[in-house]
Amino acid sequence: MSSPTQTIRTQVLVIGSGAAGQTAAIAAGRNGADTLLVENAGFLGGISATLPWLGFHDRDYRMIVKGIPLEFCRRLQAMGAASHFEFDPKCASGISIDSHWWKILLMQLMREAGVRLLMHTQVVDTLREGDRIRGVIVENKSGRQRIEADVTIDCSGDGDVAARGGVAWEKGRTADGLVQAPTLVFKLGSVSREGFIAGCKDPAINYREWIAPYPDIREKMMKRIDRMQVIICGGYAKLIEKARAAGEFEVPQSRVVGVKLHRPDEYLVVMTRVLGLNPIDTQSVTDAYSKIYQQIPVLVNFFQKYVPGFEQSHLREIAPMLGVRESRRIMGDYVLNKEDLIAGRVFEDAVSMGGYHIDIHRPAGTWVDSHNVRPYTIPLRSLIARDVDGLLMAGKCLSATHEAVASTRVIPICQGQGQAVGTVAALAVKAGVPIRQVSIEKLQETLTAQGAEIGRTVGGPNLQAIEEVGQLPFDEPPTTGDKDPVTAGESSWVRK
Repeated sequence: MSSPTQTIRTQVLVIGSGAAGQTAAIAAGRNGADTLLVENAGFLGGISATLPWLGFHDRDYRMIVKGIPLEFCRRLQAMGAASHFEFDPKCASGISIDSHWWKILLMQLMREAGVRLLMHTQVVDTLREGDRIRGVIVENKSGRQRIEADVTIDCSGDGDVAARGGVAWEKGRTADGLVQAPTLVFKLGSVSREGFIAGCKDPAINYREWIAPYPDIREKMMKRIDRMQVIICGGYAKLIEKARAAGEFEVPQSRVVGVKLHRPDEYLVVMTRVLGLNPIDTQSVTDAYSKIYQQIPVLVNFFQKYVPGFEQSHLREIAPMLGVRESRRIMGDYVLNKEDLIAGRVFEDAVSMGGYHIDIHRPAGTWVDSHNVRPYTIPLRSLIARDVDGLLMAGKCLSATHEAVASTRVIPICQGQGQAVGTVAALAVKAGVPIRQVSIEKLQETLTAQGAEIGRTVGGPNLQAIEEVGQLPFDEPPTTGDKDPVTAGESSWVRK
């Protein structure tokens, strides 16, 4: 290994500019810490720049993610680059954004916060001295650099900093280690909004399986749908069965998953799927891309031929990166679990919140395995790496179980975690103390003063929204699709 050609010094180092990293860097910078953000792509935002954002509200339609993430939404809305929040009986709410304007705004926000950036830069090693993480070694076009930091925040999504630093981690289901199926999203243009909505109104098509068993909720949806900007889909199973029977659908998926975006002619397809991905094995990830790019033409043809409103649609854009829903989960001082979420647990060291349903894109099947949750808090202990000093983490690599991360992984909840770790990092370096010695009371007061929600201002259920939108029962019947015939064949798997 060649020696670093340069040493860079910073107080707070953030690795990755995805949903968690972006808010971690901004929060650290705004709270007075010298902050450096390292990103391996040529744009900021990661997956947050490819998808609508789901997870700001709970099933009672109360906003439970606020602070910097909510500021992002308001600034995008003021630019005319985002929809309003659209309530949904399964996902609680969604907001559709203009991805490229978001990249522009995010760069501006970094400048405003005084955050230094290193783009197209890859972490290759972690600096560890005894039980303390001191920073990382990176490589880029300028060569190899050593970055020393008082606090390092791993928002890589894959837990790369922690793993290279010898910190304990887990991956996938306990039984077999399989992670949730990943997806490369793509956008269709020239969609007929009128034709699409007409299809949604046809009960035989069943565009939304979650609400079909509940006629009152479906009726409420149909009353709103003509004026809705964001329409979430999860259904159309009979159309897929028809296409598969005709030999025109060789994708390991049994439902249409996607979102009608706020731009009238745009639709985001969330259906590409591979099983058996090892997200920390480069060859496995490469094989996944190869299979997924074969699926996209099949899916475009399916929409054009079988789905109402898509007859004249065309492929407009493919996301620049694979959406990996689950990778390494760094073990922290506390491991957040499914029971915490379902019970809506409030922790003494709560620093952010979540309320999105446990949404497991099956590792060995189609469709999803879903469990509703009550609004829950995320403890600081799940964002501090176990058995070391100087390392925080946020995003899908937080300390949680396979089931819990299926809720905490969505963009706004990751953004909330990021604000929490960026804030505690800044407080630690300004006070000159280790992370674990920062006063929880002071941290919570700071987060609350800066608009974050930690369970203190949620309020009661939004009765008006419940009446207008409807509310699914908390205990819903299980969905089918685990190890079904659609995903039993060799073609469904990567590196089986």
